[in-house]
Amino acid sequence: MASAALSAQGITAQLGITEGRAREAIFDSFVSGAVSIAGKADAFTAASPQARVAIVNAALTLARAFAESAEFPKRYADHREANGPDPLPPATTADEVLAKQRANFEAQVEGMRKQFSDVTPEQRATLEQGFDTMRARFTEMEKGEARVDLDAALKAQRIAQVGAYERAVKELDAVYPADPRALVANRLRKFLDLSKDIDFTAQLVERDKKMRFADAALEARPAEWKMLFRAGKPATDAARAFAQKWLADLDTKGVK
Repeated sequence: MASAALSAQGITAQLGITEGRAREAIFDSFVSGAVSIAGKADAFTAASPQARVAIVNAALTLARAFAESAEFPKRYADHREANGPDPLPPATTADEVLAKQRANFEAQVEGMRKQFSDVTPEQRATLEQGFDTMRARFTEMEKGEARVDLDAALKAQRIAQVGAYERAVKELDAVYPADPRALVANRLRKFLDLSKDIDFTAQLVERDKKMRFADAALEARPAEWKMLFRAGKPATDAARAFAQKWLADLDTKGVK
């Protein structure tokens, strides 16, 4: 276990998980931006510093291999689409709205004629007169000031729709960039920033039957920071070196 590197099969066996479960945890970690724990944590915590370095390198080698596989971008594209905005609806014109209203009215007229097939000629004449009056109103709407107002309202609605969609796409790109490699680069930068100032000599004290940092500011640090503290300096340094090399390789490929 303390060898320079472990195979993917070796690391997953050591942690008591399958490679499939490991890939799930890797994918979840990348898309969520938080560490997804899988397997037996005590297999790592019980290991020596040298063995922890080996586990870290093996796990990250597996993570990089999966992130650079054909499977990862396909899964990422599906995840990104599922979390993206609904497609922008087609623009609606005044002609379309008015034509639909008239068509719906004529359909209702036909239905009423069938429903009242037994009415007297006088009653039918009254109904038809009402239908003609409504048709005249439609004609007035199609050509008069009401059409101008409708057209203005539809244009304003379209501007609002396009603006909302563009904002949603921008928000999506900020969280889930189109290029999955950019997501990986973002996560690597986040990790390197998080792990740059860990004080592995920080004092711990027991409070409420748990070990806590004596320094309140350190106790307030996020869980991921504390996880790295517990992992120890050799393991964290190994993870940082791996992340720096991976990020540098992405940079040479133009990934931002």
